[in-house]
Amino acid sequence: MGGECGCGGGTSGPAGFIVPVMTAAGTSKLEARRRAVEATRRANEACAARDKANIDDATNFLYEVGNVAEVEVWKKERMAQLREQVDAEAAKRVATHRAKAGAAIARMQGRGETLTTIAARTDVGIGMVRTILRHAPKVEKSTPSNGSHAVVGGDGVA
Repeated sequence: MGGECGCGGGTSGPAGFIVPVMTAAGTSKLEARRRAVEATRRANEACAARDKANIDDATNFLYEVGNVAEVEVWKKERMAQLREQVDAEAAKRVATHRAKAGAAIARMQGRGETLTTIAARTDVGIGMVRTILRHAPKVEKSTPSNGSHAVVGGDGVA
């Protein structure tokens, strides 16, 4: 007996398997301590590097999550601005269409049509016709002028 058993467990002796010691027969206790300290130092350095990398990534994570929240705030503000712009543009377009529709009603009235007949011919309610007519451009009534801007008194003298 006393030979290798072939399973990598060391040599077989009278008391069973003998586990080899990490140090070689010529290694001193001081050398073993130096190796243990060095292995511990390397492990601590690896742990410190891992901790530093985790701190860096945690910082980046928190920064980016904060940016996501800022984007949400920006989005709400921007959507409100765009909504105001769209509402203003829509109001302008609606006013233009109402003015043109009102002008068409005014022209029909100028040709002798009544609001009732306009409503009947267009198949639109009389209330709608009246409402749209209010948006017709106001026609400025020109007053005859003799070209003078002088104020004429009751006796015809300027």
